[in-house]
Amino acid sequence: MQAEQMKQGIDRLERSADEARNACQQSASVPADLKQCVMALHEQASACKHAAHGQGSASEESLRKDVQQLEETADRAMQACRNAGGGVDSRLREAIERAHREASSLKKEMMQAA
Repeated sequence: MQAEQMKQGIDRLERSADEARNACQQSASVPADLKQCVMALHEQASACKHAAHGQGSASEESLRKDVQQLEETADRAMQACRNAGGGVDSRLREAIERAHREASSLKKEMMQAA
């Protein structure tokens, strides 16, 4: 996977995590575990984006590990969303699903390129 494609994928993932965080903050009743997962996802995605674009950008192996961790956090957010049942705002649910898809897709692409 080329560095520019990886950066673009990380950017998409960070935007999706940002949308989830915003939806979480705007929703009136978000279970604590779901909120914690969404905030962790956002923090990890922001750190990954910073690492990918920073001076002396992180190695591909380091970014691959970051993306794996992001996918695991997105998995936890999806599970927390399911556990919360129908009480989760549809905008939040969709944002979490989008972030999860982005993380899974990017991880798959990076693993194939390795």
